[in-house]
Amino acid sequence: MAETSPCANRPIEPTDTEVELATLRDLKGISERFSALTPLVLGLAVARVGLLAASYASYSRTDDGLLTDGASLIALCLVGVLLAIVAGRRKPLRKRVVNRLMDASIALEALTGAALGGLMVADLHSPVLQIALSALCMLGASLSMFYWLRRARGTNTVVAAAFVFTALAASEVMLGAVSLLPDGVDTVLAAALVLVQYPLRLLARKKVIPRDISGTARPGDFFSFSASALERNRFLIATAVGIGALSIVIGFLRGYPAGEPIPFTPVTRLTYALLVIGVCACVIVALLRGGDRAATVGIFIAMELLAGAALILYAAFPDSLHIGAVASTTLNALMVGFTWYISLAFMSAGARDPYYYSSAGWIVWLGCRALTRVSLIALAPAQLSEALVLTVVGGVLLVSTQVVLVQFLDVSARAARADQERRAGNCEACAAEARASALERLMGLDSAAAVETPEQVMHRRAAAMGAQFLLSEREVEVLELYAQGYTQKRVADELGISQGTAHAHVKRIYAKTDLHSRQELIDYLEEFTV
Repeated sequence: MAETSPCANRPIEPTDTEVELATLRDLKGISERFSALTPLVLGLAVARVGLLAASYASYSRTDDGLLTDGASLIALCLVGVLLAIVAGRRKPLRKRVVNRLMDASIALEALTGAALGGLMVADLHSPVLQIALSALCMLGASLSMFYWLRRARGTNTVVAAAFVFTALAASEVMLGAVSLLPDGVDTVLAAALVLVQYPLRLLARKKVIPRDISGTARPGDFFSFSASALERNRFLIATAVGIGALSIVIGFLRGYPAGEPIPFTPVTRLTYALLVIGVCACVIVALLRGGDRAATVGIFIAMELLAGAALILYAAFPDSLHIGAVASTTLNALMVGFTWYISLAFMSAGARDPYYYSSAGWIVWLGCRALTRVSLIALAPAQLSEALVLTVVGGVLLVSTQVVLVQFLDVSARAARADQERRAGNCEACAAEARASALERLMGLDSAAAVETPEQVMHRRAAAMGAQFLLSEREVEVLELYAQGYTQKRVADELGISQGTAHAHVKRIYAKTDLHSRQELIDYLEEFTV
């Protein structure tokens, strides 16, 4: 009897050359299809530029103090209304509602941005009016950003990171150019630029859906070391807690030592922009090369290091605070990109409307930062010593780091404990471990929230049929509604198109699928799609 080699059943590990070739193939595939993300990247970048030019002085200084963070709190209260509306819904918002909300968001951001620019050009000072306009501008910009993130829901790790961090880098390039203009002029120009989102939205509808863009597969997708949905959800919660804790630190650092804006010099302004662009490039390249944790643990470490660097630079150069502000502003910008990324992760893991997750992420991040900054401004009359402020900020940074570390360790401990219970056959313990916590339910990650509604089932089946018969994105949308029993007139109203256009789409669907009635379409969807 022939002997069997002990290595016969072992999986063959890929060589370094094979790994490099796979990475190059992935990079080539992403670059070839990345053009589909261009409208989304530019849309997200333009929405951010409009906001920063109107409320953050184009980052010619760290921000505008109370005008920025006070207005943020007002805007977040309004965002909270949207969060409350979608919180109790078991199905996504209708496309018609989403489209109209986006139309209004763009118009609101552009009009309020232009009004703020006009006040600056005319040299009119009305704090109450400025805060009100700034809050409305932030609301419009936030909802516009949420829309662009919504369009990228369900995509994979690499494409998600490429989308948000490219958009962040692109916004810094645009903002750097805008910041060279006089105050007021830059804001008016940025407000006009915001209107570009209208044609970009139409262009995006003609491109490949982001979730259909191929990328390197990652176990557990966004969080590769999470072996199960349960671990992924708890890691997401740990990440959200970490964002809130680090945002408090950012609130202190952005207005050190008494909450006042810190002006930049041309050199420090350029340094800040280059740092943001450089870190964004590093995250994207690391993910393309297989660094699964680059956009999760890796970027958290980078942000903690930037916070520490800001503290050191503020202490080392007390008469040149703009040097330390480079690190704190870079940290602030990266937190924006990271929050975008985590919002996409939540959209993938949860089943509530995407606006729920993007709104909640925005409230956690900006709310913690704004409350801290406003508190620092309120304490300014007490004339706290800079040494005391540095000590407090250092302590808060230490606590925030420990909070994140404890949360991550808890995820690992729970995973190990659940694995031991499974091996021991302790089903009751496994069920108890898997039971959703109150925080998971609040964040829309519980199993109850993951139950598909009939509309979601139809959406999934229509997408599958669209991929099979090479239907366009618009044809898939028409198919989804038409198969639910909508008349062609109602389909047209729902999608904001003419009835003739809806009829033309239905005819093309019949031609491409070789089916001849609504019932045949429904039967095919139920029988041959999953």
